[in-house]
Parts: sequence; structure tokens; C-alpha cells
Amino acid sequence: MSCKRILNIIFFILLPVLIFSQNETLIKEFKSDYFYDKKDSLIKIHGYKKIFISEYELPAITALSHYPELDSTIIEFKNKKLKGLGNARPKMDFLFRKQVNRHYVIIINKNAEDVLGLPFSDIPFNAQTGFFGHELAHIADYTEKNNLKLIFFATKYMFMQKSIERYTDKIAIEHNLGHQLYELISFIMKNPDTNKDYLKFKRNNYLNCEEILYEISKLNNGLPVNINQH
Repeated sequence: MSCKRILNIIFFILLPVLIFSQNETLIKEFKSDYFYDKKDSLIKIHGYKKIFISEYELPAITALSHYPELDSTIIEFKNKKLKGLGNARPKMDFLFRKQVNRHYVIIINKNAEDVLGLPFSDIPFNAQTGFFGHELAHIADYTEKNNLKLIFFATKYMFMQKSIERYTDKIAIEHNLGHQLYELISFIMKNPDTNKDYLKFKRNNYLNCEEILYEISKLNNGLPVNINQH
């Protein structure tokens, strides 16, 4: 084996570690240029069995790099009209598949203007990564459930949406995407064009900015988070 090939293998193994060990400012704000330079390497590591929307490939693969447990999971990203900003779900044929062979879909609202007054592409990169981080948290949760539990979960969601979405936020935070989730929620709340019904829905069912920062601080040995560095 050539020296160059050995170095490439070592680089691909260490890349996730290098990303997670960046300095505090970088973790708080992911820069699209930084990850664009590493996109091909990230796709080689984390893009297996993934079908991306080309326009949002970079924030999606950036978020996926924080979910190595999903590296072999089949996930398709789609644009469809929705009431909200997006969602994640197993394909309806999951009852006929083994748990490890399920197909999952992450849907982005192609009419995001109806929700935010602007297209999804105009959301800052850091906040886009937070969006994908939350939806991937749903999928990480789904993969842990057998088919019977997944059916029960769908029924439970109708009655316990708030607790489930807040729990999902915490999964994203535990995967080191708390600051990106904060950026997303902050953007939605501060955007003057956000649909009022959607704003109320987010406030009632998801962690707010202060709660996200508190959860981040718990991962930081209880130290307070300096939001001025965002």
C-alpha cells in the first residue's frame, strides 16, 4: 500500500474527530466556506445511501457528520409543500422492511415563503445546519425503534407532540448541534415575516433559545454559554 493511500485513510478516519475538536467559536458558528472545502471528504464518509437536494447538500452533510450512527442509514432529502418548515419520517413501506433496512425521508417545505416569508435557501447556513440537525435527531430516534414501537410512536405523537419535539431538540444538542439549533430558533423568532401561527406552534412545542443554551451549558459542565459570541 502506497504512503499516499495510507495518509488518505488516516485522514478519513480522523476527520470527524478534527471537526468535533474545533475551537469554541467555530462550533458556535459553522462557516459554509470551511465545510465546502471538506464537502467531498464528508460525503465519502457520511454520504453513503443518502440522496441529497443539491442546493442543500452542504448543510445536510455537515449535520450528518455529527450523526455517525446514521452513516449506513438510507435517507432521502425532498422538497414538498408542507404547513411547517420540514419534517422527517420513515417511508410508508417500513412495515415490510427489517428495522436496519428502513428508508427515511427528510422533507423541506418548498414553499417556505408561506412560513418564513423567504425561501429556505435564504436561511443562514448555520441555521440550516440546525434544521437538519433536528430532523436527523428524529431519524436517529426512529432507528432505535422496532416496527411495533414505531407505530405506537406515531399514535403517541398526536397526543404528546410537545414532549417529543423537545426531546428531539435535546438529541440534536447532545450531538453538538446546539448552537446551530439556537441559531435556527433565534432566526425564526426574530424574523418579522414569520407566520404568526407557525411562531405560536414553535413556542408551544420546541425548546426556546434560553432552554437551548441551558442544555448546551449542561454539556459544558454547567458553565454558562456566552451568546455574544454567536
